[in-house]
Amino acid sequence: MAIGIVLLAASAVVLLAGAELFAEHAAAAGRRLGVSALAVGVLLAGAEPEELITAIAAGIRDRPGIGVGDAIGANVTMLTLTLGLAAVLQPLPLRGRVRLYAWGATLAGVAAAVVLADGRTSRIEGAALVALYGVLLSAVWRRERTPPAIGEVAEVLRDGGEGDAGAGRPALGLVLALLGVGLMAVGGAVAVGGAERVVDALGASDTAVGLTLVALATTAELLALVWAAARRAVRELAVAAVVGSVAYNATATLGAAALTRPATQLDVRGPAVV
Repeated sequence: MAIGIVLLAASAVVLLAGAELFAEHAAAAGRRLGVSALAVGVLLAGAEPEELITAIAAGIRDRPGIGVGDAIGANVTMLTLTLGLAAVLQPLPLRGRVRLYAWGATLAGVAAAVVLADGRTSRIEGAALVALYGVLLSAVWRRERTPPAIGEVAEVLRDGGEGDAGAGRPALGLVLALLGVGLMAVGGAVAVGGAERVVDALGASDTAVGLTLVALATTAELLALVWAAARRAVRELAVAAVVGSVAYNATATLGAAALTRPATQLDVRGPAVV
């Protein structure tokens, strides 16, 4: 039990470090392509490679319940704990486009609940969810009229664009971004390993641990991002980041988990509806 909890805590640190390294060097390219501030929040912060990598790692290790539980549990965590903390720090504005994208995230959540209604996933359903994410991504892209990128928004919040690591050295930036993805892969594997130990010690189900402990570990990055957005008085980006992340987890992450390892007897129908 103790080792499992330590591994989960360590995975949160590694995931956060990898995500920050990835974002630091991917964000400069995104801004140089003219990504709008709101698009950065929905697309950059919303695309969370560490969640997807954790789900794939769980599937490869034949623990699909952990990956599915993480995708749903992370959404519940973000829509309550993360968004709640952001609102405690500062009142959150909800203007027209943010509300529109929130409806898109709601559609993604409904699709995830429908897929999980029978307590199982298939590769066909996984492919459909990934395709839905592509449709939502394209819709945001066309509306904002700027090309999307993958990563998060923390580094692009600096005024004037100064201090972007790798902006003048794209080759080095690519290497460091790939290193960030590698760290996230390690963090995902460590999170799953820690979750396995906790499951064995508690006798709990994979989905129960994925919905709680793993979800808290893998949402550490967004908690830090929300704090940074509130501290820099760009509050709308905090909401956009949560909205984008919810849509991503309900489609791309859950879809990747199903594609990697179809699952049966998943006890996540209640949380999925929530």
